[in-house]
Amino acid sequence: MNLYGQDMNASVSPLVSGLGWTVAWAPADRNFIGRAALEAQREAGIGEKFVGLILRGRGIMRHDQRVTTPAGDGVITSGGFSPSMECSIALARVPIGAGADCQVEIRGKHIDASIVKPPFVRNGKIQIIT
Repeated sequence: MNLYGQDMNASVSPLVSGLGWTVAWAPADRNFIGRAALEAQREAGIGEKFVGLILRGRGIMRHDQRVTTPAGDGVITSGGFSPSMECSIALARVPIGAGADCQVEIRGKHIDASIVKPPFVRNGKIQIIT
């Protein structure tokens, strides 16, 4: 689940925070505050995507750590240790062209991580195959 103030806030579009599915686009004539801006952003295309990360090395991912991908840099919005998965997991915004592999900078070291689609765990069962 997104955390307000970390993964999303008033300055970050729902389209960039992985919440585009919550916007009621239909019917087309339904007007709401911000609709024109969201439609313009959707038509122009967004440059970032909201993803999950699984750290493959030792460490704990935290808010505001840099994520390096071949497509450019991103940022962790929230992270921590998952007791269910027994590893560090995080949510992040990365460039739209980022692939499945990245590195997270933790205390000056670049540690390998995997980019995955959340959710990590649902109903007590791990959803991500590592």
